Amino acid sequence: MSEHDQSRKFADKSATIASETLQKGKLAIEQGFSDAAEKMRVYNLKMIDMAQANAEGVFQFARELASAKSSSDLTELWAAHAKKQFTMISEQFKEMTALG
Repeated sequence: MSEHDQSRKFADKSATIASETLQKGKLAIEQGFSDAAEKMRVYNLKMIDMAQANAEGVFQFARELASAKSSSDLTELWAAHAKKQFTMISEQFKEMTALG
């Protein structure tokens, strides 16, 4: 085999390795973007669920306040609502932390 043929064979092999490496890198980048997009989708859905739960809690509390018949009822409602909100916010914080 001539020196020219050896050089050409080496160049072809190098080009094949470079092409394969580039393809692997491209696939890794695409997978990274895909993973990031999925995580963002899950995060956005969780945020929407939390916003909905918080809004429903506010409307439920307003309804309960409107139906209160005495000041002691109002005091109990406020205390119960505060406890419920604290628990819900703590749970939501844990969920968001778990999502990263």
